[in-house]
Amino acid sequence: MGLADRPADKKIDKISKIVNETKRLVKEVKDHNKVYQQVCEMLRNDFSHYSWVGIYIVEGDYLSLRTWVGDHATEHTRIKVGAGICGLAAETGKTVIVPDVSKDFRYIMCFATTRSEIVVPIHKGKTVYGEIDIDSEELDAFDSKDESFLEQVAEALTGLNK
Repeated sequence: MGLADRPADKKIDKISKIVNETKRLVKEVKDHNKVYQQVCEMLRNDFSHYSWVGIYIVEGDYLSLRTWVGDHATEHTRIKVGAGICGLAAETGKTVIVPDVSKDFRYIMCFATTRSEIVVPIHKGKTVYGEIDIDSEELDAFDSKDESFLEQVAEALTGLNK
């Protein structure tokens, strides 16, 4: 059940607030990690089906975890581009939604409680700089509304990579 299926009460306001706040942070805050951390906090705090939110940055052939918000740390702080769902999104530059991680052979397990995942690349043109990785403890937790919203957040974050 993604954003489209959740109660509309203030959902549009939350989406708009987060996109606008991300744009403001990108313009005003010089420390990229602080921007990433605040974005992770806003996403996790405002959407209950986002159980773990992290931002990975591309460093050579690897994704390196910069910031995250969730109940537990992941052991996967470096992921080879092309490996797993995160690596696939970085390699293709396209958002990847996995409705049921137990049925996707590419999934690299971080948490036993994760049931679905969405990974949204942060890119300018064909160059991928990083990605937003979100896990959910609900099956089929992400839909086209989540995808569209998170792609707006990712687009705002590209301002850090001028």
